[in-house]
Amino acid sequence: MYKIFEQLVKERQSCREFNDKPIDKNVLDEVVKLAMLSPSACNSQPWKIYVVTNKEKVEQVALCLQERGRNEFVSKAKAFIVLAEKEAKLKPDVEKMFSRDHFVKYDIGELIAYLTLGAKAKGIDSCIIGWINRPKLKEVMNFNEGETSNIVIALGHSDIPTREKARKSKEEIVVEM
Repeated sequence: MYKIFEQLVKERQSCREFNDKPIDKNVLDEVVKLAMLSPSACNSQPWKIYVVTNKEKVEQVALCLQERGRNEFVSKAKAFIVLAEKEAKLKPDVEKMFSRDHFVKYDIGELIAYLTLGAKAKGIDSCIIGWINRPKLKEVMNFNEGETSNIVIALGHSDIPTREKARKSKEEIVVEM
């Protein structure tokens, strides 16, 4: 099983060249259901997952990610997952020690990992986008009160082969004690 996970991690990459192949909504639904199992502090699940597949809405979301000439490639995305952050509901003793939003960014990060790896396992390529016109996205998505988004995942299929990953050496980033 480790070998399968290792291969998945090595093959998942930020895709910036989507082709015209559509995404099967049932497959995307399976990915989201699996990602919902990702851990969060006190099982707070401080997120709402917006799955955008409607062509018009996909185009609107893409525009929210393209300010100042950025992310032109998202125009070819076939779907988006917009992650809205919500206030975490923590256990009282945890809340006394930390603010309610202390763990939210970490929890969202874990959710993103599950979503992108799950998508790749199902043959869907992805790119995590942090360059967002947040007020415009909030309007397009019609977020509920208290919801905000800092991350959108662009989804599609690609014909681009897996690239060699450039990473710092183990000696630069790992401290063994």
